[in-house]
Amino acid sequence: MPRYHFDLIGKRTVLDLAGRDLSDDMLASDVADRLANELYSVRPDLRRQHCSILVTDEDGDEVCRSPIWNPVRD
Repeated sequence: MPRYHFDLIGKRTVLDLAGRDLSDDMLASDVADRLANELYSVRPDLRRQHCSILVTDEDGDEVCRSPIWNPVRD
């Protein structure tokens, strides 16, 4: 099962060193969207910093980015 990393990127980067084993890129993208939505609610300071969740696969290739900020709402 592939391992994915979910890094918080913005002014500063917080690396997800452990990662998470998931079945495929689509599921990893869904997890990133849920994480970004949760952070949108509990960490409003991240919205103003235009942070995102960057998902990379085990080879370090970018799978997707899920923004924590929302230009329509913010």
